[in-house]
Amino acid sequence: MSLKEVITQRAVQSGGTIHIRNALLPILWLCGIITIPVFSMTLYLVDVLPNWLIIMLIVLAYLPVLVAIFAFLYLLFKNPDKLQSEDYQIRKQSLELIQEKGHRFPVNPVSIEVIPNPEHLRSSSPSKEKKEKPK
Repeated sequence: MSLKEVITQRAVQSGGTIHIRNALLPILWLCGIITIPVFSMTLYLVDVLPNWLIIMLIVLAYLPVLVAIFAFLYLLFKNPDKLQSEDYQIRKQSLELIQEKGHRFPVNPVSIEVIPNPEHLRSSSPSKEKKEKPK
């Protein structure tokens, strides 16, 4: 396997494990992906590069950080729920829907827990089926 194939395979594998939990996570990843390499490259090549290019690279490195700070402040005041995790948002919406419907029917607490975590339902189903099978 060539080096290019190995790097591509690792990037795809690591990209598959990233879960977007809130609105700021993509910009925070961008901060890490751009800021750290650009600063490292600038420090390594500071003697070789012209001053104007060093300034441009430093601005490029700080840009994602400034965007992340601005996005955080914007979401903090305009839509603070977007700063919460997906699980929190789904659970909050489900509880709001239940509250809107009123108390017409009893709500099982386990069903509320299963809404943001459907794997919980799948993992509990086979055990019930095993118990119900006659011997």
